[in-house]
Amino acid sequence: MKSLPTSLLVALGIALAGCYPYDTSITLCHDAVPEGGCPTGRGGTCDDPSCRALYDCIDGVWKQTSSCDGGTGGTTGGTGGTTGTGGTGGTTGSGGAGGCTPISLDHTGETTGCFPDLQSPDCPAAAAEQCPESACLTDCSDFYLCMQENNVPTWIPVAYCDADGMLIVSP
Repeated sequence: MKSLPTSLLVALGIALAGCYPYDTSITLCHDAVPEGGCPTGRGGTCDDPSCRALYDCIDGVWKQTSSCDGGTGGTTGGTGGTTGTGGTGGTTGSGGAGGCTPISLDHTGETTGCFPDLQSPDCPAAAAEQCPESACLTDCSDFYLCMQENNVPTWIPVAYCDADGMLIVSP
């Protein structure tokens, strides 16, 4: 049997690589979940009386996935996520929409081009900023920013999940 020339095999490999049908990039939602909504990806359910609707982050936009008929929508201050209470009438132990209190990490000097890509359990810092109360309930345990270090894009750790499942922002 005669083998194919190396140049033909390389060209075939490049052509097939360009045909990979899946877009593996993730677009996070940077806005808060709509008022009265709970994020399904962070444990939100219609069992939570503060949820009027459930939302999922799809391509960087919150999309309503279902309506919660029995929920009070936070008017009585029901449970707001994994810790504390939320809603508009209760205490805000974890505050914000769906029990989330967004945080802002220092992105000064952030860049692009870090290689290799992060792999679970390592995640981009944006995954922790949306809802730190539930960031550690995901597959993520360490959070990074892509920063310039010695003129080379490098992943720098900025937060992590402790043994109790709490998000700790690195000093």
